[in-house]
Amino acid sequence: MLCICIIGTGSNMKAEERKRARVLRQDGWSVGAIAKQIGCSKGSVSHWVSDIPLTPDQLHLLESNQARGRALAANHPNGPREAWRRIREGIGAAARAEIVETCTLETLKVLGSALYWAEGYKRSRAVANFSNSDPAMIALMMDFFRRVCHVPEHKFRGVVHIHPHLDANRAMRFWAVVSGIPLAQFHKTQTAVSRASQGKRDTLPLGTFCIVVADVRLKARIDGWIEGVKQWSACGRIAQLVEHSAYIREGTGSNPVSPTLLQVDGFSTSSYHEAH
Repeated sequence: MLCICIIGTGSNMKAEERKRARVLRQDGWSVGAIAKQIGCSKGSVSHWVSDIPLTPDQLHLLESNQARGRALAANHPNGPREAWRRIREGIGAAARAEIVETCTLETLKVLGSALYWAEGYKRSRAVANFSNSDPAMIALMMDFFRRVCHVPEHKFRGVVHIHPHLDANRAMRFWAVVSGIPLAQFHKTQTAVSRASQGKRDTLPLGTFCIVVADVRLKARIDGWIEGVKQWSACGRIAQLVEHSAYIREGTGSNPVSPTLLQVDGFSTSSYHEAH
């Protein structure tokens, strides 16, 4: 008789928990919150309330609460995101310490030449033209032009490229401070939107800045320094192959395949990749 009472009591408790779970679900509670409230497993609660639909408002609130919960968990001091942030910051700090604080003129020459090789306009023989949106890079290149290239201040010109709906005057003042070029030496601001910039209307509120120096001898020196940098590794050999037009197009008709690099003097792109 005692056993029957115990079984009956347990059954009544489960029924009561099931009833409470369904009421809470109808009020828009999540399965996890219900399980925690009544002290049951999520599996049991999910089975009990699986036939109860939530209203659109309840679903929206539930998703918002879950998003907040995930954000709180992600930003917890012991969470994985914070742990990896500390790891990255530690690696970054150690790497930064490997770079000397004072840049010699020889280092600045190589660095400026490499940056111009990557970002500068190279088609002109008479004008050095360097554009970027990073103020630190513009400041470094101005240091390169002044200290290494000895460009007179009156020869610098600046051009701001910015979307037409943004504050061009504010951008000009900003880049004048960064570069040290007087506003009187700025060319007309360019507001035309390139195809590559379409859809990026507000990512660069101050636009990009272009340093312009019209000087044939300066451009020839920079080109020579770039050639010197190219010879430091196998990349110089690749550059030579490109310059000597060692490309052919395979296939015929109106749909030729991508260019394929020929083997020249025993060197090819495949042997380069195998060696590295």
